[in-house]
Amino acid sequence: MTVSYNLDVSSASIFSFLRLQLRWKGSIWKYLLKELFFFILAFGVVSGVYRSNLIIGENTRKIWDNFAALFDQTMEFIPLTFMLGFFVTIIVRRWNDIFANLGWVDNTAITIANYIRGTDDRTRMIRRNVIRYMVLTQVLVFRDISLQVRRRFPTLESIVLAGFMLEHEKEMLCNVACKYSKYFVPIQWSTGLLVEARTEGKIAADLLMNEIGKNIIEFRKGLALLSNYDWVPIPLAYPQVVFLAVRSYFFMALIARQSVLLDGKDPEQPSILYPIVPFVMSVLQFIFVVGWMKVAESMINPLGEDDDDFECNFLLDRNLAIGLIIVDDCYNQIPTVEKDVFWCSDVEPLYSVDTAMIPKNPQIGSAANYEVKNDEEEVMMMPHMDDVDMFDFESTNHLIPRKTFSVISIQRPFGSRASLASRKRSMMFDQLRGRMAKKQNRNNMFQNSASQATLHYNFESQAPSEINLSTLEMTAPKRKTSTGKLGSTNVAEEQHKLSAEVLPIVLEEDEERSKMLEKDKTNFIYDRFFFLNLFPCC
Repeated sequence: MTVSYNLDVSSASIFSFLRLQLRWKGSIWKYLLKELFFFILAFGVVSGVYRSNLIIGENTRKIWDNFAALFDQTMEFIPLTFMLGFFVTIIVRRWNDIFANLGWVDNTAITIANYIRGTDDRTRMIRRNVIRYMVLTQVLVFRDISLQVRRRFPTLESIVLAGFMLEHEKEMLCNVACKYSKYFVPIQWSTGLLVEARTEGKIAADLLMNEIGKNIIEFRKGLALLSNYDWVPIPLAYPQVVFLAVRSYFFMALIARQSVLLDGKDPEQPSILYPIVPFVMSVLQFIFVVGWMKVAESMINPLGEDDDDFECNFLLDRNLAIGLIIVDDCYNQIPTVEKDVFWCSDVEPLYSVDTAMIPKNPQIGSAANYEVKNDEEEVMMMPHMDDVDMFDFESTNHLIPRKTFSVISIQRPFGSRASLASRKRSMMFDQLRGRMAKKQNRNNMFQNSASQATLHYNFESQAPSEINLSTLEMTAPKRKTSTGKLGSTNVAEEQHKLSAEVLPIVLEEDEERSKMLEKDKTNFIYDRFFFLNLFPCC
């Protein structure tokens, strides 16, 4: 009895909306018709009483207006939206669980057809009976939890006549001395047949027999979950309080929505259309809220006889027919292996004329078509540098481990990297200059004492080069002379002289720092900070 409307909403348009709203079977109009009729009738009667001068007088009408205003202000005390939303969420979750565990024999039938091998009558009967016993278990469960199945199979004899069970099987089922449900009996018959098939060599290995057994047990677990949901429904008090709250709310609305007051006063220019506005809004609210509640009512028991309940009888017939076809009629029916039509050509499946011109949206990453800017010919790759990686203000003797830098060409990703050393100077320090400037503004220690300091870094066989932190420019490196001593260019000597002249002035201005340096007994000054030792080109 499931109502299918997917074809009507295959495309999003106003016509699809109208087709959906004009459906009758399973629609909100069918569920609400009676209650909406009585609500409109009651609203009209109460409105006639309120506006008739023959029934109530002017003083009584003013008292009514006061009560209507009180009702209208206090109706918000009923948390209608919260109660309905939480209730419907629970109902929908149970509905999904029930649908997911109705039971389908397809997977088990395919496994049986491939693992129980043989074309003799004994093997065919084993395969067919295993499937039939599984469906028989489903019949026994459904007839106890679904009214539509119970009406179809009122007795065990009706199950025999329908072909789901044989006469001697019914006698064995009735002879089982158990006062509880006997759903386990057909499942035990199925697993017993698997053991016999394995003993007779019709199943090649114990692993294959276990695989079939697992599928049968999973099928039984789903049916057990259905029985549990039917045995323990949602606590009765919850649907009671929700249904009572909804109907009480609209009973009070019959009184509260009669008077037409604007800011507690009658309209300055009365109109016959004013009373229609609260009536129309009350009817719309009734359709939305009560319709929401009716959805929950119809989904509490999806195995019933409502228009949207599950087709349990169809599922039983379908499982039996499909299962027997898979394990018997289609057993070992495999087409001959031949070359496909795309054997020596590109895979170009054909489309119908109507669909050939419809554009496709292939699965391509959102950033796959990103292109690097044309002005960037090279990309420098380097490790991520945190704040602690750049400087260590606690100890000037702390050396940061070596980091690897690499430069690749965008135009020639596999080209030569022979000029890496020169590119480091022109690219790396341009990128780090901004970060060093931020450090100068953030740290007072760095601003006062390190503004004139120099940093050392090493390449393969070069001596440390000197960098002025205030401008972050490289100076000429010192190199060994013929005597083995380190020499330097005139630029380096001028920078040393500049540091020697400026540094005493900085120390005199900073008295607190001088006291701290005297306590350390090392009498070191923060004139130099060790920077990253750079690897040569890889």
